[in-house]
Formats: sequence, C-alpha cells, structure tokens
Amino acid sequence: MKKIIMILLVMLVAFGVSACNDTTIQKEIDSITNGNEISIDTEETTDGTNYDKVSAYMEEECRKAFSPYYELLDFQISNYQEEVVNGNVQAIFLYKLTVKNYDKDPDTVGYIKEAKERGNKNYQQMYDEYLQPREMNFDLKTIIGDNDLITLYSNISPKGIEWEETKMTDFIIK
Repeated sequence: MKKIIMILLVMLVAFGVSACNDTTIQKEIDSITNGNEISIDTEETTDGTNYDKVSAYMEEECRKAFSPYYELLDFQISNYQEEVVNGNVQAIFLYKLTVKNYDKDPDTVGYIKEAKERGNKNYQQMYDEYLQPREMNFDLKTIIGDNDLITLYSNISPKGIEWEETKMTDFIIK
C-alpha cells in the first residue's frame, strides 16, 4: 500500500513537473524516489536546438529517400515531445510529408498509359490524381546520442507502440 501511494505521489509530482517544465523539481523527484526503490531516469527538455536538429535531419533524410520519385512540397512535425533518457535526447513526434509526382503528362506514365489502352474504368481517376499533392504520415522517434548522431525509429504497431530502427528509404515500395 505504501508503494502504491508513493507511486501515485511520484506520478502527481511528475505531472506537475511536466506542466511547469522545471528541471529543479525533476531533480528533487529523483532524489526523493531513489530512497524508495522507484527511479525516474527521464527529464523533459524544451531545447529548441534539438527540435531544429530533428527537423533538419528529417528534411534531409526525406530529400535523400523521396526526391528521386516525388517533388517534395512540405515537411511538418506535430505532437513533438522531447525528453532526456539515459543521457540521450529522445523525441517522439508525428511527421507529415507532402509530395506530388513530377510535372509531366499523365498519359506518358506507364501504368496510366496502360490503363487507358485497356479501357480500365479507373483510368480517369488515375489521370486526375497523378499531379495532385499527397500526404505521407509517419509516427516516429529519434534519439540524439553522442556527437549529435541521430537514430530514427518508426512505430510498427498498428494498435500500440513498438519502435523499430528504420531509415526513410524503408518506406519506399520496391
């Protein structure tokens, strides 16, 4: 019972810490809980430079992976949450990449040309959608380690969270 009360107290204080975002309170929580067999080894950060590093990294990786296939229109990070875990900065976020096919006559594209020749009922839809912007959405995590080396992870679970190390080129259908 004592442990449950202590855990609830720690959760309440941790919630307060996240609301206040004060690292001094976080250090106090760590010192209080270590004597009671509960250890919190995370610390939230609001360092804009880490966000900028992640943003630049993601844009560069997307350009390398997708620019041979698409014109890249927009890069957006949302729901960005960052914390220090075991001395490394961990960021979890949603990433939206907006792309479109390179400008050219859709009737010169293999699968659309073939659909037209075969009288495929979806030809007009394929033709109309070819030059329209599309969104790619990703549930991602980055870890900034030693020497600012960034490792990328994607959530591979459809109904929960299961992180797997990944590269943006893994999202290209081969």
